[in-house]
Amino acid sequence: VLADPQIVARGMVVEQQHPRFGTLRLPNLPFRFSDCDTTIREVGPDLGQHNAEVAKSLGFKPAEIDAMQTDGVLFSK
Repeated sequence: VLADPQIVARGMVVEQQHPRFGTLRLPNLPFRFSDCDTTIREVGPDLGQHNAEVAKSLGFKPAEIDAMQTDGVLFSK
């Protein structure tokens, strides 16, 4: 289905680069707006990719974040 010429011509499939999996073919958003680009620009984050940043934004100190990572409470890449 993803290789169907009509699907490709309508821009319903986009290719994105993923750091672990290489080139991925993903379904594009099914709706279009005349004044807004709805193209998917990047893949979702890896598991735990932003955990330290989120913990910091919640008020945890760097030492607390490090301790949570060491204890396996918080997983970060």
